[in-house]
Amino acid sequence: MRIRLMFEPKPGVQCNVNEMFRCYAENYLSDFPQFVWGGYIVMDVKEHKYNMNAAGEPFYQFVATDVTDELLTQVKEYVKTNPMHGYHTHMHVGMPNENEQAVKYD
Repeated sequence: MRIRLMFEPKPGVQCNVNEMFRCYAENYLSDFPQFVWGGYIVMDVKEHKYNMNAAGEPFYQFVATDVTDELLTQVKEYVKTNPMHGYHTHMHVGMPNENEQAVKYD
């Protein structure tokens, strides 16, 4: 199983320096060394929580592969109880060779 975490900035947050956000998110995810930096990704604007601009906005992402159900449960609980300040975290889960699906954690 694969988990993809995508971070959508809340209104007024402007962090558009890749290395700065990467350091911030690596610190946030430090209890989960399985996650690796994935750069950024564009999500369907209908899935955005804040930015409804038709052009969308790229979100920074971290990805973990070969994930167990136990780790998925831990990550969902962590994101729910410890949200990253200034960002909404979108979580998608997928099996190898299958499309990812959004996961609700709140």
